[in-house]
Parts: sequence; structure tokens; C-alpha cells
Amino acid sequence: MTIRTWVCRICGDPYVGEDKPTECPFCGANSKYIVHGEEYEEPVIKSLTDISRDNVLEAIKLEVDNSQFYFCASKKATTMELKKRFKALGKVEAEHAALLAKIVHAQKPVIDRDAGKCSGDGKAFVKEAHDREQRAIEHYRKFLGEATELRVKQVFAALVEIETTHIELADNTKL
Repeated sequence: MTIRTWVCRICGDPYVGEDKPTECPFCGANSKYIVHGEEYEEPVIKSLTDISRDNVLEAIKLEVDNSQFYFCASKKATTMELKKRFKALGKVEAEHAALLAKIVHAQKPVIDRDAGKCSGDGKAFVKEAHDREQRAIEHYRKFLGEATELRVKQVFAALVEIETTHIELADNTKL
């Protein structure tokens, strides 16, 4: 058995294991973004256009809001599966906010796990999750089209993929 260090090119977080994960356990990026630790180079962004900076800042707010929603839904969900799923999604969205903050050299956002507003039942939470992820995808596709920086394009492209997976999770949830 050979233990290796794998690093996600999107969030930069390392994972230790025998096999390359099918997705990043931290940000949810596809395995195509995961490389052996010795192959990883920290991305450097020297400057951002005003549009990219504004879009990244908007994306941070969106991710923080979604993270807080998921933590709220995890506390109010009535089934253990939904509680765990929403808690995991809350963590992933918080990771996205932290990743985006690095791009604009901002402080890592504080996620208040008690600040999210959510109401309803499991069915309402799943619909809200679907709608939130759809809005995120629409924003990120727009931001991707407006970006000129390679790193910003890479991150928004990965976020579109990840959020699409989140929609699939919501749509495949059995209540």
C-alpha cells in the first residue's frame, strides 16, 4: 500500500490516501483537478480586472449565504440523510467562499452557522437548495464569460461543475 498526498488545483487543499479521490473532499471539484502533491504549484494571481474583483466578491456573498442556508436546513431537517447532506453542502459552500477570498486577497469569511434563515420541511429545503444552486450556476457562467484571468476562469468553470452536481443531489433526494 502506497500512501500519497493529492492536492486539488481548485481549492489547494491536500488529501492523503492510497488512491486519487473521485472528487475533492473539501470543495467537491472533479478528479481532473486533483494532482500528486509534487505536481501541484500554488496559483498566483498578480492582478484582477475590476469586473473580476467585483464578480468574485459577489460570489463570496452568494457562497456564504448558501452555506448558512445549508447549516440552517441541516438543523431543521427531519431525516438524518437530509441533516447530513445539508451539513456537508454547508461545509463545501464555506470552502468555496474561502477559496474565492484567496483570489481577492481577502480575509476568510466567517460562516455563522446560526445565521441562516430557512423555513419549511424537507421538501421545501430541497426545492430551495435546487433554486440556490441554479442561481449560483447562472452567476458563475456569467462571471466565467467576463473573466480574463486564467485562474479566475478555472475557478468559475469548476464551480459551475460542482454546483451542477449539487443540483443533481437535490433532485435525487428521496423524501
